[in-house]
Amino acid sequence: MENRLRLLRTQRNWSQAELAQRLGVSRQTINSIEVGKYDPSLPLAFKIAQLLSFPIQFIFFTEEKSMFERFTAKATRVIVLAQNEGSRLGYQFVGTEQILIGLIAEGTGIGGKVLKSAGVTLEAAQTEVEKIIGRGNGIKGVEFPFTAKGKQVLELAVEESRRLGHHYVGTEHLLLGVLLVTDGVAVRVLENLGINLQNLRQEVLQEIVSMGIPVTNINPSGTSSSDDDLSESPADFTSGEINARFCALLFSWVEPRKLGHIIGSKGGFQLPNGDVVAPRISFFSRERLKRVPRTYPELVPDLVVEIKSAFDRLASVQQKIQRFLDLGVKVALLIDPDAQTVAVHYLNSGVRMLGDGENLTIPELFPGWELAVSQLWPPVFD
Repeated sequence: MENRLRLLRTQRNWSQAELAQRLGVSRQTINSIEVGKYDPSLPLAFKIAQLLSFPIQFIFFTEEKSMFERFTAKATRVIVLAQNEGSRLGYQFVGTEQILIGLIAEGTGIGGKVLKSAGVTLEAAQTEVEKIIGRGNGIKGVEFPFTAKGKQVLELAVEESRRLGHHYVGTEHLLLGVLLVTDGVAVRVLENLGINLQNLRQEVLQEIVSMGIPVTNINPSGTSSSDDDLSESPADFTSGEINARFCALLFSWVEPRKLGHIIGSKGGFQLPNGDVVAPRISFFSRERLKRVPRTYPELVPDLVVEIKSAFDRLASVQQKIQRFLDLGVKVALLIDPDAQTVAVHYLNSGVRMLGDGENLTIPELFPGWELAVSQLWPPVFD
């Protein structure tokens, strides 16, 4: 990988040994990076960028780092602190939990301030993380790669920044990304600490506005006013069958009891700005929708269901679920045929993950209804 590391080092009159000492790596590592024989891990690249006070994309010429070219100094600092937290516990990776600790430890950005105001302390979060993952086997070498869910946080942070019309990625976007990875350790930590995830997300958005930061894609309900990913991707055969099976199974319970209306993916509802949104499946209780309109109800459903197709990125579907919750949907289901899981998202109480062998219940909407998760998957015929 081509880079400007040698140039920037010599401008400071540092030897390779001096730079290596500052970074906590060997001189051979620095030499290998400078001559292009060794590509640093992203956390090490972040650490180099912070030490030299230059954007990461200025030092390293690679498209792989383009995701980070808009990271602020504080966001970069969070990643470095996340790496340090992994090292403290003897783990050689950066996951959602390390990024959360990094946000708290950095403390001066919007992400850290919101967490502090919510009552999340560094000591309490570290204690919960250690309870969940324990301690590792120690550090060997200098590589601290991101886990799959850690990478997902970064990707979601970039997408949140874009959605809000920002030209940078700050600690606030990193925290929004952490909250969207609902099956990550970080979210478990926050839930164990009694944090309402939906309220925390709203506090981040409110803090952004109160700081006078321009936002082009937030309306009062917290949703995007343009380019919001609430449109429907084409269904593949499997997700299409799951869609039909879920509709049939739920309809057979709802219809005889006259509980409300179940709408398939061709039907939608209208937002206050006039946009029409069509979830895969939606349910309107009879108390809220007594008469079906000829066009679209100007009413948010009680329940929405999204099914990940072969063409969807999981992160994008998770974001779509979050948008529906921001609109005021009480319960949102994310059915993932690949993992054979159902994530049950609630407006004010986090997420519940279900797998094969477990039963889906939504007593607040369908008292007495129960569905085995295994019934959702298409059968295999001999």
